[in-house]
Amino acid sequence: MSLDIVKDDGVLRISGELNRDTLMLYSPFKLLNTLSGKVIFDFSALSNVDSAGLAWLIQQLGQARKQKLQVEFNKVPSQLLALAKVSGVTTLLPITD
Repeated sequence: MSLDIVKDDGVLRISGELNRDTLMLYSPFKLLNTLSGKVIFDFSALSNVDSAGLAWLIQQLGQARKQKLQVEFNKVPSQLLALAKVSGVTTLLPITD
């Protein structure tokens, strides 16, 4: 069980499991501080997410807004979409595809 977040220009490639067990590696999350303009969260390699992962993503969106970053979520897995829907936060997520 692991989580990797790699910065590739303005893209944050998230792979592995985004859950309460793996998030401690990225709390606090400092990669956003190194970005400007548009930031794309790429979830194409995300294998698992739980409610803690969703809450963490929403927290990162708030931080990005404070830094005036334009955020897009790409290749969002159905598990994350289902969690967002059940939690009533789908409209908060900047999903582009």
